[in-house]
Amino acid sequence: MKLRGIVGKLWLVMLVLVVGVLGLSALIQAGILEKIYYEQQTAKLVVQGERLAEILVEQQDPNLAARQVDLLARLMNASVMVVDSRGLVEHWQAMGMGHMMPHMGGAPWSRGGRGQGAPWRGGASDGGSPGKEQSFQSRFGQETMEGAPCSTPPVSRGEGGSLAAMMPFDREQIQRVLAGERVVRREYNPFFNADVVVAGIPLQKGKQVFGALFIHAPVAPLAANLKALQQSSLYALALGALMATLFGLLLSRTLARPLVEMDRIARAMAQGDFTRQVTVRSRDEIGALAQSLNTLSRELQEKISALQKIDAARKEFVANVSHELRTPLTIMQGYTEAILDGLARDEGQRREYLQNILEEILRLRRLVDDLLDLRRMESGRITLRKQPVDIKALVNQVVERFAGVAGEKGTLLEVYLPDDLPPVCGDGDRLAQVLYNLVDNALRVTPAGGRVEVAARQAAGKVEVAVKDTGPGIPAHEIPLIWERFYKGDPSRRRAGGGSGLGLAIAKQIIDLHGGEIKVDSEAGQGATFTITLEAAMMDT
Repeated sequence: MKLRGIVGKLWLVMLVLVVGVLGLSALIQAGILEKIYYEQQTAKLVVQGERLAEILVEQQDPNLAARQVDLLARLMNASVMVVDSRGLVEHWQAMGMGHMMPHMGGAPWSRGGRGQGAPWRGGASDGGSPGKEQSFQSRFGQETMEGAPCSTPPVSRGEGGSLAAMMPFDREQIQRVLAGERVVRREYNPFFNADVVVAGIPLQKGKQVFGALFIHAPVAPLAANLKALQQSSLYALALGALMATLFGLLLSRTLARPLVEMDRIARAMAQGDFTRQVTVRSRDEIGALAQSLNTLSRELQEKISALQKIDAARKEFVANVSHELRTPLTIMQGYTEAILDGLARDEGQRREYLQNILEEILRLRRLVDDLLDLRRMESGRITLRKQPVDIKALVNQVVERFAGVAGEKGTLLEVYLPDDLPPVCGDGDRLAQVLYNLVDNALRVTPAGGRVEVAARQAAGKVEVAVKDTGPGIPAHEIPLIWERFYKGDPSRRRAGGGSGLGLAIAKQIIDLHGGEIKVDSEAGQGATFTITLEAAMMDT
């Protein structure tokens, strides 16, 4: 797999996207979880501490109070310490923090034997005798540690007899808690040599503060739980990267396959092969692109075929024009040389030669005019002067022009026109040119004794004009070709006198410009009928 290819790029983009999103979400999630987890644990620590503080304040039996402290230390796996109003330690139990306590070794410490001391609320009798009250200082300040489960460190009475210098808190914390303020914070504690969550809760009843409860919970277990959560996020990230790789490769290959196929077909098109098509497998943008490429291939093939046909037509046109020009030029050259060589025996023969030259010049002029007209019509540069045209008068005018020619050939020329024939909308001169070509062709192909009919009729708001002859007819396979320029058909059926082969092509162009229709019905040996259909002109009433 190449990273520069679309497969590699799609895979890389998807992988970066998934890893980036999962990584960012993992970081955000870790921060949020850490904050929430510490807040929950701190809140739990404070709630448990407040409950113990209430118990200690109301508890009459110091031994029961000490057991409550020990129980909380075990439940919280923390250091729980009770101090009196002057900061002297009443009870201290540290569970799970022995490796953090360089001074105490993690041992529980009680000042005074079990069963000794006054009530926690600050008023009770010593040894259970009522009426004898002692302060925490007087009760525990001068007693020995008899009954303690392990040895205790020497006690420093510095700073007014306070043990704060050896304890896991500072003077500020003691003063704030003994002033009735609850202290909750997370800090690095040099005594435990670790990060801890500290909760300092005053022991008070009403507004009187009797002492303080300090709980130091290690952060390490909390961090271990958070680390487990972070490892889960890392596992999810690794799994996401793996899934992104698999699905990215699958998706990129699915997307790249049709693109590779389109690339091969485009290269084939560049080499001239337009027959190949892309298999359209989807309806998305890639499918639309494949469909567009297929359409482009077909249209290019059609256009190239059309260009080839145009090129072939151009070559044929040049050949036909050359042929049409060669014949009259050859005739004129022959007659001109004959005159120059003195071959004309008298003035009459000389005038005959000149008359033949003139006819060929006129023939050339008609050919040039026809070519120019056809070119202008094909390029849309001809303008029709449309107006209502009396088609009946126009047909009679054309027929009268050919009456003499028909009489000389011995061909019967007949006209059938109804009296109610409406006018048509068109250019009278151009329509006369069409009728002239059709009647002239009919007379040329009709032998002596034949018949040419020109008829017209009205049908469904249109006017139809038909020119019918009794000539040799047109084979079915040649009918589509007769509208081509210079097409003259089978030499055995060509009309006498020849022609340029442009008349029918010009007639079709003129009728198309009028928005009409021209067609032919013919069978070989049965003559032919050319019919033009034009819109009838709307007459004001």
